[in-house]
Amino acid sequence: MSPPPTATTRRINFRFSATGEYAACLAAHGRARLMPELWDLTGPAPRPRLLPTRDGEDSWTFPLPAGDVGVLLCRHGKQSARLLLAVPGTDGAPAEEHELFASRGPGLGLVGGIAPGTAALLFENGEGRRTKVWRVSGHAEPPEPVAELTGPAGGGVWLDADGRRLALARPEPGAGGTFVLDLATGLSAPLEGVADGEHLLMAAPRTGVLLTAARRDGAFRLGVRHRDDPAPTVFPERLNRIEGSVTPLALDPGGRCLALSVARRSRSHLLLHDLVADTTVEAELPAGTLQPTARWTTGGLHLLHTTPDRPLGVVTLPDPLRSRVRATAEEQPGRWIAARTVDYPGPVEAIVYGDPVASERVVLALHGGPEAAWHFGFEPLFQRMAAAGMAVVAPNQRGSTGYGAAHRDAIRGAWGGPDLADILRLGRTLADARGPGRRPMLYGISYGAYLALLAVAAEPDLWARAAVIAPFLSGGELYRDGPPSVRALLDRLGGRVELDDELGPRDLARLADRMRLPIMIVHGEQDPVIPVAHSRRLHSRLLAAAHPVAPVYLEIPGSDHDPLVSSEGHLVADRLIDFLSEGATRILHQGTSVPA
Repeated sequence: MSPPPTATTRRINFRFSATGEYAACLAAHGRARLMPELWDLTGPAPRPRLLPTRDGEDSWTFPLPAGDVGVLLCRHGKQSARLLLAVPGTDGAPAEEHELFASRGPGLGLVGGIAPGTAALLFENGEGRRTKVWRVSGHAEPPEPVAELTGPAGGGVWLDADGRRLALARPEPGAGGTFVLDLATGLSAPLEGVADGEHLLMAAPRTGVLLTAARRDGAFRLGVRHRDDPAPTVFPERLNRIEGSVTPLALDPGGRCLALSVARRSRSHLLLHDLVADTTVEAELPAGTLQPTARWTTGGLHLLHTTPDRPLGVVTLPDPLRSRVRATAEEQPGRWIAARTVDYPGPVEAIVYGDPVASERVVLALHGGPEAAWHFGFEPLFQRMAAAGMAVVAPNQRGSTGYGAAHRDAIRGAWGGPDLADILRLGRTLADARGPGRRPMLYGISYGAYLALLAVAAEPDLWARAAVIAPFLSGGELYRDGPPSVRALLDRLGGRVELDDELGPRDLARLADRMRLPIMIVHGEQDPVIPVAHSRRLHSRLLAAAHPVAPVYLEIPGSDHDPLVSSEGHLVADRLIDFLSEGATRILHQGTSVPA
């Protein structure tokens, strides 16, 4: 078989239509920019169609299918937002773009419509904490105003099959529970029967079955009730005893069966739960990862699924209990490099591409978070690394999710402690197996970048080189400079606690003198999570340390937290691959931006 191509496929921001007949996402194939992609789910297998727009899209564009007409696009800027309709062009021409609405507010929201003539409802956060609601037909015409609400509104669950009553939620704490907007009158009222603290997750509009979630005995439990029944919500016992991280995906059209994604270790399992009998079976699905969005129609269960050698896409189970997955021909495995899972001493599970012992180069890749994990799905950068002849070992060290509370909570109050010990142990295991002179390399993003550089400082002679994206200097520095959401994470996970051991405080600026090997640092200029000033200061410290090899620093103009998904993402990936392939000498003094 010929080597897989270096070009990869990346898909983000998937949304299904409310009826489940179509889906839309943003897709980048090869070196192209992100473009809208419309998926037709009405046939025997999903059929994707790319709609190239004039200037391409960025990750802040949110698509929603408008039936077979095209794709609605919410494009968000710094101080404005616009709604457009992209209609497929003829004979391969770019899509026709029709601007339907413009707002100076902070953003627009879309909820797919189920009534004929309503492709979506548009929510605009207006002045005076008012939310205006507009009906979008899905054609090249302005939206029609239908209601105005007090305060912001989120969610959006249709309660009836004719698309008249929509359940919404107040996103702010203490703002009230679920309420119902009547599209015929424009009036809203509380959703009857749902208790305080109970959240509506989904509904079967035809039969009125509702799925809710409420906190009971210190944990969230799933509940079932009927739209028109005043009886209390029932919390099925077996449903709430399923082991793993459980995410409800979709109710079948009759509301009797619930599809669940259950994450265990690095992969997802598809479970089907009978809400009446309170029994569960597992459906057949290739080892991989499910996204938390799905639709169940009379045509089958439509899922967002990915494996290491199959990009994220829609797959369909016509009869989930009996039939095999139907996928597009483009999504069939074999085009890209497969991966497997390996348990290393610790124990630490890792997703592995290639042969970490025999390959000329091996990369130890560290995920962000820290409360996150690598999943058994398609990773474009790992495919690029593998295609360049590198083996990739992506571990879920202590602090990662999916392996139980003890594994996840091991680094509370100990950032750069147990997880760093796992990485150093794994690095030594790989180095010993590979033999003298064949040291592993490091790659990390966000918290993984911080952890990778701690590993470099702890044992600099263990590694060949390190490439990192968006590192922070220390928990204390990030608390001082970061946004409120990051400070809340640091408080919750004890990220500012200093460890008292041989390495000392986990401050990268303090440890820069120990980082003697080749290092590449990449950071988005407009990173809203980890300020770019952290990488600038670290780069300056590394230069002042006068190591034998000058550090490479690339600052990506206009990019946010992950430059790999920016408009210049393929160029960033090129530079990373070049550096890890030991071809970086020509860019050591490149400057601070990636040219177009």
